[in-house]
Amino acid sequence: GCPGNPSHVGVSITTVTNLVSDGCRDHSWADPPVGPSVDDLAEALADLAPFQVTAPTRDVTIDGYSGKHLEWTVPDLPVDGTGNDLRFTGCVEGNLKSWVGFIDTAEPGDAFYGYTGPGYREEFWIVDVEGTRLMIAAEGSPGSPAEDLAELRAIVDSVRIEP
Repeated sequence: GCPGNPSHVGVSITTVTNLVSDGCRDHSWADPPVGPSVDDLAEALADLAPFQVTAPTRDVTIDGYSGKHLEWTVPDLPVDGTGNDLRFTGCVEGNLKSWVGFIDTAEPGDAFYGYTGPGYREEFWIVDVEGTRLMIAAEGSPGSPAEDLAELRAIVDSVRIEP
């Protein structure tokens, strides 16, 4: 990873019910909430501030299910601290937040917040599985070791969906 900033890669597979209103300045859930379709979520992710789309939305198929793919990156926001104590200056609680996964639905305002600093990259595959919108997110911090990124890609490529 970057000096003083540990490398991080991860994969999440979940349903997503909503996004925060603004990833930095307003972590309340979007109202009205994101619509139910794959396109609704892809469009909402692409528009969520302050993230920067680095690969525009495109059609994909995962294990026979059609959907959308996009990628974004955390912009060069000011930060304080290093490593696990890094905080985004000017953001609520020093955190960036984004999507509301199934695990987050119990507590209003809860959402994914694992962003470790500027340049952090997150890819999304959003598919419709017989009427259920499923999202696969693969993420990594800048400078993550090549072997970790290769393993991350292998995990995503190995996904099999059984409704």
